[in-house]
Amino acid sequence: MNDEKLEIRGISRKELITYLIEIGATTNNNHLFLGENWSCQVSREDHFHMFQSWIPKVSLLFSSEDSLTLKNVVMSFRKKTFRAGG
Repeated sequence: MNDEKLEIRGISRKELITYLIEIGATTNNNHLFLGENWSCQVSREDHFHMFQSWIPKVSLLFSSEDSLTLKNVVMSFRKKTFRAGG
């Protein structure tokens, strides 16, 4: 089994779940998401304090039997979470 853990800061758990669904995941319990030959476990949303603001923090564990599938799914997910300043 191939795994990759991500910690996303600054994006709500609800929005991250939307991104998982957009890249092909389904769920029955809102913690484990299943795609074609891959899965993702989503932690609860924690917060940390920074400059007078509370920032959301969520951990995700992507898993797949196939390393190429895992790489492609994580890349698709990272594109959804990419933020550019300006």
